[in-house]
Amino acid sequence: MSTKRSSSYTNAEDTHLCHIYLDVSQNPIIGIYQSKDMFWSRVENDYNNSKPSFITEVRNKRSLQCRMQTILTSMGKIRGCIRQIERLKPNGDSEADIVSIC
Repeated sequence: MSTKRSSSYTNAEDTHLCHIYLDVSQNPIIGIYQSKDMFWSRVENDYNNSKPSFITEVRNKRSLQCRMQTILTSMGKIRGCIRQIERLKPNGDSEADIVSIC
């Protein structure tokens, strides 16, 4: 049995996924009272049902989990870079200046 590989995620898809991930995880009513499987089922459902018309790819739960893990890993690396720069105590540097150094 062969399966077709999905196309790569676009920046718009990444942005949409991050919005959905935050919405589902920060839901004050059921955000913390759900299993991992239910959480990702809700992400999958919300992602595919609310995507803008220019996003045509339908993504499954496993694909969304893997992509979000990649995004979270990258965010962790960026946070680490920013922390290192902040420890150097750059005087007068704004947050935008620090991010531009990374």
